[in-house]
Amino acid sequence: MASRTKLTDASTDTDIQTKLSRLKISIDDLNAANTLITELEASRAVYLKEKGESQDATKIKDAAIGKIDEWMSEFYAVARIGLEDNPQLLEALGKTVKS
Repeated sequence: MASRTKLTDASTDTDIQTKLSRLKISIDDLNAANTLITELEASRAVYLKEKGESQDATKIKDAAIGKIDEWMSEFYAVARIGLEDNPQLLEALGKTVKS
């Protein structure tokens, strides 16, 4: 925010504007820079919001995958017991069976 303050000061202070004009920096340049800073701050706010939403979505996804993994572990354990006599069916579920 310090940059914005300095630009605002320069935009309103004729002494600063005179000094900047020697460097070929006009009031239009200052206003354009101020506009760019405003756009940058808005873009950064959107980015931070979306980053937070993405992190929340990742936590929810990871929790759901954890529940699915737990359920699948129980499913495979029951399937191993239920399909002891038919190991080929267990292989059809994607589990390798020792011959």
